[in-house]
Amino acid sequence: MVHNPLMKPVKPSGPEAQLQAIYAVVRALPVGEVATYGGIAARAGLPGRARLVGFALRTAPDELALPWHRVVGAGGRIAFASGTEAAARQARLLQSEGIHVDGRRVRLPESPPLDALLWGGSGTAKMARVQRGAKR
Repeated sequence: MVHNPLMKPVKPSGPEAQLQAIYAVVRALPVGEVATYGGIAARAGLPGRARLVGFALRTAPDELALPWHRVVGAGGRIAFASGTEAAARQARLLQSEGIHVDGRRVRLPESPPLDALLWGGSGTAKMARVQRGAKR
């Protein structure tokens, strides 16, 4: 899923709509990709609602079969308490998808540079052309 931070997300209204938006974002996480609780909230149009994402995942019906293990805490940290079966299970599931788990942390995907979001590609060449054009 490509997320454009320059586009203002539409905030879902009502508690059920908010949960459904969170479920949709989590369901869309591809195998081998992780996101933070805050990142899921932002993609769902609920910036600043990371705790709501935790609640949604904790209370989600089993039949949704959400890939909850792909959601980690800030900084790529497994949010379950160290030494618990839940933390070990999340680490195992992530590793089974090819995600390297170092202790209780995973590497988060790097965000594209702002230039790339604004100008496409690496942004450097286009930015240089725009700056040169502005000087004419």
